[in-house]
Parts: sequence; C-alpha cells; structure tokens
Amino acid sequence: MKMARISIAFFFVQLLLCSFVSAQESDASSPISEYKLPDSLSASFAIEVDGKGRVWFTEKVGRNIAMFDPDSERFEVFPLPESWGRVGPSQFTVTDEGNIWFTIRRWADDVTETNVLGRFSPSTGEFVRYEISLDASPQEIVADDEGMLWLLAADTNQLFRVDPVNGKVLSYEIPTPDSNPQGLSLGLNGDIWFSEPNTNQIGRFSSREGFFEEYEIPTAFANPGDIAVDAQGKVWFVQRSSNRLGVLYPELGRFDEALVPTLDALPHAIELDSHGRVWFLEYRGNKVGVFNPTLARFEEFTIPRYNSFPGELAYDPKRGLLWFTESNAEITQLGVLSIDLANLPTDSTDLEIATAASATRIATDGVAVNYSTLSIALSLAAIIFAVGVWVTVRSREAG
Repeated sequence: MKMARISIAFFFVQLLLCSFVSAQESDASSPISEYKLPDSLSASFAIEVDGKGRVWFTEKVGRNIAMFDPDSERFEVFPLPESWGRVGPSQFTVTDEGNIWFTIRRWADDVTETNVLGRFSPSTGEFVRYEISLDASPQEIVADDEGMLWLLAADTNQLFRVDPVNGKVLSYEIPTPDSNPQGLSLGLNGDIWFSEPNTNQIGRFSSREGFFEEYEIPTAFANPGDIAVDAQGKVWFVQRSSNRLGVLYPELGRFDEALVPTLDALPHAIELDSHGRVWFLEYRGNKVGVFNPTLARFEEFTIPRYNSFPGELAYDPKRGLLWFTESNAEITQLGVLSIDLANLPTDSTDLEIATAASATRIATDGVAVNYSTLSIALSLAAIIFAVGVWVTVRSREAG
C-alpha cells in the first residue's frame, strides 16, 4: 500500500515537471513580446510606426511623446514645453517627412482650451504650437497623401481639414446630429471614413467632391469603432457591443459580419497587414486577433500580461510587426506581435499543415490557446497532492 502511494506521488511529481516544461514551451513559442516602459512614463495611449520602423506613442496621462527603437531596444522621451500649460499630447499622425502632428487633451481640473494642434520634429527635437480657428476640441487626426491634416471633433459633430502650410481650416458638419464621430481613417480616391457609434452608421466624406454619405449597419446597437480600408476599397471596422468584425462594400452598399470567437471580447483597434489579413485587439479578451478573409478564419493570441487592456494598434510592414499599447494604468508596457512567429496559414494548403503541426490551435475555429496558465494550475495541484501523500506515508511510518 505504501509503495502504491509512493508511486502515485512520483506520478504526480512527473506530471508537475511535464507541466512546467509545457508552460515554458508555450511561453517560448508565443509570437507576442512585451517591453517595460521607462519609469518616467505612464501607461501608453496612442501609437504609430514611422518610416524607419521606430515606434512612437503618447501617454494615457502625461506630457510626453515617447519613441522606442526596436533595433537598439532603447526609449527616448520628449516632454512638452512647460509654456504649453497643463495639457498633454493625445492622438497623433506621422507624416511622410517624419514630422508628428498631434492633438492635445487638458487635465480635468484645467480650463485650457484644446483647439490647439502641436507639431514635433524628431530631427530637431522642437515642438511648435498652433492655435487653430475653430470652436471645437479635435481628438483624432490623420494626414492625407497631399499633406493635409484631417481631424474629428466629437463634441461639435464635425470633420475638419487643416492646411499645415498656411493654417487655413475648412469645417464640414456631419449630416446626422450627435453621431459621436470616431475611427478616422483614409480610404481610396481621397475618401475620409469614420464611424458614428451613436447612430450605428459608417460615414464617408469625399474630399474631392465635398459631400457626405452614411451607411446604416444592419446589426442594431453595434457600437462601431476603429476603421481600416483595404486595397480594394472594402471598409473594415470593429463592432464593440456586438462582438463582431464588420466589412462594408461601398459600391454595393452591402455589409458582411464575422463573430469574434472569444465571448464579450470587446474588439478594439484594427489594422490590415500586407496579405490583407485583418488584425484587431480584444480589450476584455486580453488578446490580439486576426481574421483571414480568404479562409474566413480567426486566430487569437493571448497577451502574456493578464488584464493588459490593449488599446491601440500600429503595423510595421517592413518588419512584419504589430505594435500595441497596454492601457492598464498599473501596467506600463508596450506589446508587439511578430507575424512571422505567428505562423499563419495564407491558403487552404497552409491551413492543413498548420492545423496538423500545432497543438495550440483548435481546428474548428482557429483560436490559438496559450496553455501556460492551465499548466501552472495543474502543476500546483500536483505538487500539493504529492506533498500530501509523502507526509501521510512518513507519518504512518513513524507511527
């Protein structure tokens, strides 16, 4: 009987060792890495990648624009001048020349006006402040191919075009009142796209012809968010409340939708890679997700840090990297996913090979599962059981 108990104990000890090995292998095979931010920075907020592959980001609460160089793995921090007052950089865009244009947000206890644009020149380290002639607080900003700046102001339900050379501002009233516009994105042929979560619509503004068009989303209360437009002109967007990815075919006025595998994931932020795959973040699911339109297949990759609250996403096409912010105020990290390490299938043949080769993929829905948490839990249970058996055997031997 004693030998039987000892054998059981040894079995669970072996299970413990195997479980730890499994956990280590799972972590080592993850395509996601994370980088700790300098102590001077708070949690990251908005993020972009410049033409040199450098990663720029702003803070959730703070006065800094920061840069991470993946080659040297070094951070640089650039604080706003004190003369700007109690404000900090918010959303931003990187131009082809490498300049960073950004909107600002003020502290909650401050009355500083936010109808201000900022420009930062990485080559000189110089900040320039521009007060723009509009009665609004713009949030999102993008630069088009002609160097014009486009801004959205949810508080006034307006789209703005700013000429950075002469400071001229044109404003355009969005047709549906109180639409809460967001998800500003550039499309084909000079089109400007945005979502209207309050009215469950996707909006388009033709910068060449000067008119708006709005498309009602079939799923009620979808709560559309960020937008990305592919090379064929299809408009991809996240549906935060209905837990879906949506796509609009503008020439047909038709929508398609795909349900995200993880329940209540809160899809948030969206980017397209060089193969036309649709990447997104799962704010509640703590994952990076991807949808392959050709295979109609999802993959999901768990972020190593629990409850990281992934916020914004940026794609580096040269390196095949997806950078993302982690907005949990207690976690000051940047995350990055290597598309090469994700080992994604590009066609049905690759799909069969990947499904057969990978023990961490579920063939029915393509969800990548990280077993490290489960392995650790089993390991702890095994060691507790083994120690209990050993103590019992020793006690009876002593008796």
